[in-house]
Amino acid sequence: MTRTLFLAAAVAALATAAAADAPKTFGKPLAGLQAVPLADVLAKPENGRTVRLEGTIERVCENKGCWLELKQEAKSVHVTFENYGFFVPKDSIGKPVVLEGKVIVKDPDTDRVAHVQSEGAGAAAAAKVSIEATGVEIR
Repeated sequence: MTRTLFLAAAVAALATAAAADAPKTFGKPLAGLQAVPLADVLAKPENGRTVRLEGTIERVCENKGCWLELKQEAKSVHVTFENYGFFVPKDSIGKPVVLEGKVIVKDPDTDRVAHVQSEGAGAAAAAKVSIEATGVEIR
């Protein structure tokens, strides 16, 4: 009986550890696009192009988790979520992230930039190029 309880506890502990290591997904499932370098997207942005980016979460909205900044090497991009339809955990900074979404090319609205910077955004929030993610996977 004791041995059975021990084995059951060990199995439960392993299952919990595996679940903790499993990627957390938000929004729509990723379609499996080929990842592209962020530097390429920023160098030649195509408004409306759907891309897959991989990197590290550099910043997250401190209030709700309603945006993030993805960093890849020395480049960063501000990422919002399609239709304000999902949020990411506010404690996600430093975690690896994969996302898919569309490239947005437009002059930033100064009021919007001030707002997101008050929530912890960096210089990427004021850039002309951003991403509107349809799905995010935090690893």
